Formats: sequence, C-alpha cells, structure tokens
Amino acid sequence: IQSMVMLVRSCLLIRTTTRQTSLLIPQPPSSGRSLSSQAPTVTLYQYTICPFCCKTKAFLGYVSQKYTTVEVNPLTKGELKQLSQTNPNNNNNNEKEYKKVPIAQINQTVVNGSDDIIRALLNEPSIQTTLQEHRWASSKSNMTLDQFATSNNNKWSQYATDELAPILYTNICTSLWQSYQAFQYVHSNPKFSFLQKHMISTVGSVAMFAAASKIKKKRGITNEREALHTCLKTFETDGLLINNHNTTFSSGLDVPDIGDIVMYGVLRSVEKSLSQSNKDEIFREGSALKVWYETMQKETSY
Repeated sequence: IQSMVMLVRSCLLIRTTTRQTSLLIPQPPSSGRSLSSQAPTVTLYQYTICPFCCKTKAFLGYVSQKYTTVEVNPLTKGELKQLSQTNPNNNNNNEKEYKKVPIAQINQTVVNGSDDIIRALLNEPSIQTTLQEHRWASSKSNMTLDQFATSNNNKWSQYATDELAPILYTNICTSLWQSYQAFQYVHSNPKFSFLQKHMISTVGSVAMFAAASKIKKKRGITNEREALHTCLKTFETDGLLINNHNTTFSSGLDVPDIGDIVMYGVLRSVEKSLSQSNKDEIFREGSALKVWYETMQKETSY
C-alpha cells in the first residue's frame, strides 16, 4: 500500500516540482525532423482519471489529432516497462526511470509528461496548419502560435497544476468508498483481468484516500467542497469576468489558448467521479464558468 501511495502521489496527483509553462512555446523544427504535413501517429499511455492525461487529451481534441490510448495498470505499470523496452527512441535519457503518466509515442519518439507532449505536438507541421488555417482562420483576434502558447495561459496553466488539480483530488476522495468509486473505470476495461480490476480498485482506493488526506493536511483544507468552490470562483472572477466583463475564454479572445485547455482538461478529469448534485453546485446555471465549460467541451470534442 505504501508503494501505491507513492505511485498515486507521483502519477495521479500533482508534480511536486513546479514546471515553467513557458516550455510550451513551440520550438523551431530540428534539422533531423521531417517537415511533412502528414498528421503524426499518437499513442497515449494514461490513467483515465489522471488530470494531466485529460489535459493532454483536451489539447489533442482541440487540434483534431487522432490518437489511441493505452490504459496503464497503476499497480504493475507493465505497459510502461514494455514501452521503454521496445522503443529506444525517446526524448529523455532517463526513460527507464520515468514511471509517471501521461507518456506519448509520437510516431517513433517517446515523450514524457503532458507539457512536453503538448510542446512536441505544437512542433508538428500538420498541427500548426490545423491551428493557423482552420481553428483560427475566422478568428478576429489574429491568434498566433506564440500567443496561443504564451499569453495569459501561463497563469492559468500553472493554476490548474498547482491549485485546481490537488483540490479536485480531495473532492473525489472524501471517503474510502468515494475513492473506491473513482477506480470503477477499470471494471469497464476488458484488458484487465477480474483479479487485476479488484486489486486496482481496492488497493488503489486506500492509496488515494491516504494521499488525499495528506493533501488536505498540507493545505489546511477542512471543507473540500468549499475549497473547490473558492478555487473555481477565482478562475471565474479573474479569468472569465475580467473587469466585470464576461469573456468566453480566459485568453480574453474569441478563441481559447493553452490556459483554457489546461484548466478544462484538469477539470474534465473528475467529471464522472462527481455526483450530479455536486456538478450542479459547481456549474451554476447561467454562470460564466458553466458557459465556458460547455464551450470548451465543443471546442475540444472531449
């Protein structure tokens, strides 16, 4: 169980080291990289309820990039071990030591972590074409790749990682039973055996509840729902109601940027884990947050 707690903390929760979201700035193609406009082949190794995996899938949906997913067993991580053994081409010399999700195989290259995956995809000519000639073709704001990746999104990308994700986590682990329910997604996955499904949901739920308790103690959270409402109210007020003016996206433009996509993806990760009454409380009818969330669903098709 102790090892599972460590796994949950490292993979399903928050990265304890702060990453600079400026890493999302698209980089010029390297000399060894193909300039073909053909869409890449993408395979995403994930946990269904991982907020960083959902953030990556929200981006993939926004850029209309097809992908396949491989559900990773959080107890054995056998899929990740197999990936590191069969794919020598990766973007990290410590690939064999990398035990977190998401991991993406983009064509023949293995990329670790949601930020690096998004950055790698932003460098793909086909995705740049999709954004510039399709997504933003009719935009009045003249969105550019640099603006998309670096504008006010830095604030909200970091906010989603540092604040929203851990608070969401405590909200789906308020009890052992609720933590157990969060793992019910494994029971609909045919790749796991009967024994694996019950081991993952049983051991995993104990680990999740223990990890969530540590988060609450560290952050001084006594009321999970109140903490979540406060967190989302900050985003709604400072991101969507700038100077009391309702903006569809936190980018302040007529199209979303990375900040919107990251916030949406992280929030989307718990949609199936929250009760309808909880969702109704969060997404109040007519609120800027509800309008934004529903709009992002359409924008990302996720």
